[in-house]
Amino acid sequence: MTAPPQRKFDLEGYRAVAALVVIIFHAYQHNRYGTWWTWPLEGSLWHDVLMNTDMLVDMFFILSGFLLGLPYAKAALGDRKPRPARAFLLRRAVRLIPLYMIAVLIVWAISNPVLPGDWRDLLLHLTFTHVWSDDKIFYTNGPAWTLGVEAHFYLLLAALGAIGQRYLPPMESRRKRIVVMVAVLFGLIAISLGYKFWAVYVRGFPVEGWSIWFNPAAKLDIFAVGMLLAVAAAAGVRWPNAAVRTLVGLTGGAVVALGVWLRYAHLPDTFTHTFFGTGIMLVIAATALSTGRGPYWLRWPPMLSLSMVSYSLYIWHEPLLRALDSAGLLPTPAGGAGAFLVTAAVLLGASVPVAYLSYWMIEVPAQRIMGAFDADGRSREYYAPLPEPRSA
Repeated sequence: MTAPPQRKFDLEGYRAVAALVVIIFHAYQHNRYGTWWTWPLEGSLWHDVLMNTDMLVDMFFILSGFLLGLPYAKAALGDRKPRPARAFLLRRAVRLIPLYMIAVLIVWAISNPVLPGDWRDLLLHLTFTHVWSDDKIFYTNGPAWTLGVEAHFYLLLAALGAIGQRYLPPMESRRKRIVVMVAVLFGLIAISLGYKFWAVYVRGFPVEGWSIWFNPAAKLDIFAVGMLLAVAAAAGVRWPNAAVRTLVGLTGGAVVALGVWLRYAHLPDTFTHTFFGTGIMLVIAATALSTGRGPYWLRWPPMLSLSMVSYSLYIWHEPLLRALDSAGLLPTPAGGAGAFLVTAAVLLGASVPVAYLSYWMIEVPAQRIMGAFDADGRSREYYAPLPEPRSA
């Protein structure tokens, strides 16, 4: 059975929501105060809600695994032309690197006004290896750790995709190709869970060992769960009606709730994120594998617009938070809930316009780099001789 034609996925709203929630959480985190870093809403339900919004970062990895893995899954099943690793990595580099490098260099230069500065920090960030450093993983630009992880995932996906496209299509059975892909992805999940078990129960790394809990190995299971959704979509899995779609979405919500309950039951956070990622994948699957349109809010024009600039919104908001605080434009954290709400409003008010400016001035021009390459990622021959005109 071949996969049915796929309409455009209505997933943009998810990315916009994740970026906005991350900004609100960082505004909340900024308003801790006192010797014991008291949270402004501590002891309330809203505090518990905000403290669990970190799960939405997993949504970025799920969406990447799904959307980037889908073309490779289709090619491995023989349903589309193979995708050269060179072209894939070039497109990801053009999408990720220009804005990332500009942001890192600007923030680093401001933070290191006297040379030579912290060159180790700069080198780690420019090579996306800060995710392996406890003291630098959240330095310079805290949210950039996810981009370091994503860069590792792109290399892994390019390698797996190249192997899958070469060796799976010759298999006589479509079912076998699907089984092999699913087995490989469950293997990646098992490797990640095994790494986490080793880190928690064998080595007993401390909670503050940030590079242990936020490196690519610790997040590999979440990325692989997103790729499982890509395999399901490529294989032709579709929900037959709205009732099934709703049931899948509710199941995803229940899995997320289970992850929250296990967190409060003291399951190590590195494992609760596996539940969060699985639940989020099911919520996204309710829309992605539906034969009908999903909720309107996912394609609501303002949400689509924010999704368009979500990368810029995500990468600039923390430097802006620090700049606003240094300029004295934010309330004193000890102001409690009111200070948090004002901080969130000011940060959003500054971040959204900057994100649109960044998108049109950095992201859009960077995308034009692809014009110098063909669909296979090779340089275009602009000066090749023109063909001889046909004789009449």
